[in-house]
Amino acid sequence: MKSIRQELKRNQFILMTVAVMFITAIVFVNVKSSHQYNGLLQNYQQVNDLLVINNRRSTFFKLYSKSHDSGTLSQYYDECEQFDSQLQELNEKMQNDRKCKMTYRIVCQVTEHRREMAESYIWPGENYYPSLTADLDEVDLEIERCLNQLMSYYLDYLNIVFAGYSHRMQVMNIAIILFFMTVFLVYIVLEYQMSSRILQSIERLTSAAREIMNNNLEAEDIEETPYCELNQVSRTFDQMKRQIRTMITELEETHRMKEHLAEMKIRELQMQMNPHFLFNSLSLVIRSIQLGERDTSIQLVKAISKILRSSIEIKTTAIPLDAEIELVQSYLYIQKLHLKGRVTFCLDVRKSFSSDHVMIPPLTIQPLVENSIQHGLKDRVNGGRVDILITEKPDYIEAVVADNGVGFPAAAERGKEGSVSTPGRQGAAIPKTSIGLHNVKERLKLYYRREDVLQIERLDGITRITLKLYKKQSSKEAMEYKDDL
Repeated sequence: MKSIRQELKRNQFILMTVAVMFITAIVFVNVKSSHQYNGLLQNYQQVNDLLVINNRRSTFFKLYSKSHDSGTLSQYYDECEQFDSQLQELNEKMQNDRKCKMTYRIVCQVTEHRREMAESYIWPGENYYPSLTADLDEVDLEIERCLNQLMSYYLDYLNIVFAGYSHRMQVMNIAIILFFMTVFLVYIVLEYQMSSRILQSIERLTSAAREIMNNNLEAEDIEETPYCELNQVSRTFDQMKRQIRTMITELEETHRMKEHLAEMKIRELQMQMNPHFLFNSLSLVIRSIQLGERDTSIQLVKAISKILRSSIEIKTTAIPLDAEIELVQSYLYIQKLHLKGRVTFCLDVRKSFSSDHVMIPPLTIQPLVENSIQHGLKDRVNGGRVDILITEKPDYIEAVVADNGVGFPAAAERGKEGSVSTPGRQGAAIPKTSIGLHNVKERLKLYYRREDVLQIERLDGITRITLKLYKKQSSKEAMEYKDDL
């Protein structure tokens, strides 16, 4: 089993490796061809140098024939030695072309004959004759003519070789490009398959969450995926589903016991919040994947998994207010990733509320923030703002969630459930579609045994939802509320 991040890193490594190999191959082919071209051009330059050396050798010989100076003779021999050395270096290089090979042999033979004639002049013997210098001039001209012909033949050979090199290099470059294009297409296919597998897995999670919302708790567990992050969410979700099923079974078994009815109602409402939250959160993940924001999707999955794990591990109907604030902070982190600055959040907590006397049902404040984002600010492109203010009053903790969104529909009948009307303020009723707000209010009413737990206000374009989280409740009020049930 692998993680999404590991697979992404592996694919990126493959892409980078292929890119490096592609660049290396292109550079290698071009450098090798350039090196071969330069070698052939150097050979051509050596043939041209032979002409220069031959001219200098002829010049020094003529000077010697006039002055018979030993210094000039020494320079002549140096030029002869350099000419022979240069000619010998061209031996193997002239074997690849028939005309060059034949002309090179002629140059060698004429050069050897000239050497013998020159020696007969420098060291007179039986082979010496008066017109020897004139014949040497003729031989020098013949050597020069042969060297020019050798240069011409080698230039023709270079043109043929260069044409072949150009063709081979073009074919090789095309083959390299086609190969790496194929590899790149394979990489794209792998990326697409990975994205499809992630999207299918999240769609299965969404479908399972929808089944839970439709009260179908007998659905099969979610299939495992190749990715550990998604499997972690799936296992948490399946655990949540089994726990919901268990809680409902317990509720059905104990519904006749009036003294436990309020507690069981709170648990039922509390467990219903998890799939509602998961469904909305997974929708954010799906949209992020569809937009190609893979890193954001991974962070969203991890953050959602953390919140679900925390909520599933809660075994009681109430948690400390500080624990709820931590859940809200995690949820705000998810929304900041998703909204990317379209909405600004401000969480203002004036003190720590970790003591046991400030207990509230889990997922009480988070649905209010979610309601502001999903309904009040859903059409905002920028400039949205959500403020969460938690302050301590003498008898209760006041939690206010305010936003500058469109607000709730104006209440035609003021004083309805969940509304308030004060001078200068317009009351609003909880819409039937607002499952989260209705759920929060019902759980708070059952938990605190009071009616005045939630109110909605609209003033100067700001919607404020205020919760009263009571520190303590009188036993008389609790008994009266319990009897009303």
